[in-house]
Amino acid sequence: MQQLDIFADSESVQRANDLIAALTCFDCIASRQAMHALMTVDPCHQALDKFQVLCDFIEHWIEYLTESDCSDIEAAVVAEEKLIREQIIPAAIVMGLKRDVLIHKCWESLAKLSEKVGIDPKQTHCFAAELYLRAGQFHDVVRTAKVIPGADMRSAAQRWLALGYAGCGETDHARSAALRFAWLSPHEFDGIVDEVHDLELARDWSNFQADLDDLDATWFPAWCANEKVAGVPIRDNFPICEGSSAYKLVVSLGLRERNGLCRTVFEERARLKQLNESFFAFYMRRRDYFDSRMK
Repeated sequence: MQQLDIFADSESVQRANDLIAALTCFDCIASRQAMHALMTVDPCHQALDKFQVLCDFIEHWIEYLTESDCSDIEAAVVAEEKLIREQIIPAAIVMGLKRDVLIHKCWESLAKLSEKVGIDPKQTHCFAAELYLRAGQFHDVVRTAKVIPGADMRSAAQRWLALGYAGCGETDHARSAALRFAWLSPHEFDGIVDEVHDLELARDWSNFQADLDDLDATWFPAWCANEKVAGVPIRDNFPICEGSSAYKLVVSLGLRERNGLCRTVFEERARLKQLNESFFAFYMRRRDYFDSRMK
């Protein structure tokens, strides 16, 4: 049985670590030198192909960032985003924990370029908020998403706001953006619940489905308002759907019912019933519980 030469093995590991450090610093000269050193001590290293991809990329990336006469920066951003997503991220797995450092720097640089040239948010993969999100720059995600024209009615903008606010630790605002997303893209709401990683939101979504499995996500904000777990209230710019109408009625009823029953309460309850009898039945079942909790 052949004994492992721990010193030779350590040299290979050290050369690979030197290469990873150079790649992380975007130093193309040091990367080439470290790559040569690794091939010298370990010509059969299993990660050589991926390291070669990364060395070529670093050299290309430096030239790309310093290119001053690019005639179409927008097209370049689109091409670089695709390159990083499809080729560099898979190759960078050989960098271990340093992969995120490299990739985040790339996304941040692309985000700044995207913001500079004003790439349209319809190009979701290349819009600044999306790239800042991938870079983990959450305040910049919120900043760039908030100024999108008509953001209140764009599901992509609300996704960015939900994830950006969540990354900033602003839970209530993240939840409100997620609820607005439910009105705008109900069939994609499962995905945003998974992305936000908010245990309370996930629990409430599960409870909503248990209570009202015949209704889609457009009714979830109304369920949250009825359960008193709606977060920051949504006060204006409502999309047109039965779920948003129910939300407004539930919020209004919650305020009016504090002063007891009156004609307006009965009128609004009747309107709620007209919207959906299943939700209205749920609403009425919960009245006694919440009336007692308000005392």
